[in-house]
Amino acid sequence: MTTAPTSVHASPNPGGPVASAASARQVTKAYGTGETRVTALDAVDVDIQRGRFTAIMGPSGSGKSTLMHCLAGLDTVTEGRIWIG
Repeated sequence: MTTAPTSVHASPNPGGPVASAASARQVTKAYGTGETRVTALDAVDVDIQRGRFTAIMGPSGSGKSTLMHCLAGLDTVTEGRIWIG
């Protein structure tokens, strides 16, 4: 099953109690198909709060750069939603 890439949306919580600089909900990023498919992100949820320092840590190949590229709108996701601002 192929799903169209999800676009970047406006903030899900404008003016709410905790403003997010970026949020991700159930984000999956996969490369390839069939036996060669590699899942770089698997149903990731994350909130990056505005005005706070945030660290993304993990071993090499764990999807840190892929997550940051998707959060910044530089790459599309296979499934899920990204909000910026």
